[in-house]
Amino acid sequence: MAESTAAPSPARQRAGYAALGLAIAVAVGAALYFFVFAGSEGDAGTPAGPVLPSVYPNTGPLVPDRPEIGRPAPDFALVDARDTATIRRLSDFRGKVVLLNWYASWCDPCKREIPAFVAARAALAGQLEVLGIDYLEPPEKAVGILQQLGADYPALLDADGSVASHYRIPGMPTTFLIGADGTLLAMRAGELREEDLPAFLARAGLSYNR
Repeated sequence: MAESTAAPSPARQRAGYAALGLAIAVAVGAALYFFVFAGSEGDAGTPAGPVLPSVYPNTGPLVPDRPEIGRPAPDFALVDARDTATIRRLSDFRGKVVLLNWYASWCDPCKREIPAFVAARAALAGQLEVLGIDYLEPPEKAVGILQQLGADYPALLDADGSVASHYRIPGMPTTFLIGADGTLLAMRAGELREEDLPAFLARAGLSYNR
């Protein structure tokens, strides 16, 4: 005679459905968390996306090394946002402390920090250079936002996102502090506020009183 199996009681069925529903909710929640927050720090905005085909040849990362605090900042070549016939390298700015700042015209935190960079550069003339790297935008947008905010420091176009990807940029804005000898000293993801700038620059031996 075949052995019969008793059907689960209604209470056990309800418990099973509840457990399944909880598991699905946790999985969906985890997926949303990683989609929204993974790779961000502070108030960094949109993460660096896939590398796009470059419209500017002979640009991009120049060395395979990835950024590492205490090591030389990886060199790269990008076109000048104000003169796209000119290609500049990060190493061209050796000899000064460099604030390497990824920005975009749509990024509100970027807009808030740019005037502070302008003021620090003016106060530390000859010691500090600010190098803006516009992310995935045409020259008119990259230059337009700087003009609106009175920023005349050098700006380059990361038109295909290759350098942002190489530097593992988590979002806009992201700022690296590079010593005069080319050593990567610090990194900040998210807005670098005016009140935080003196302590940030002090890591490169600069004394700045805003």
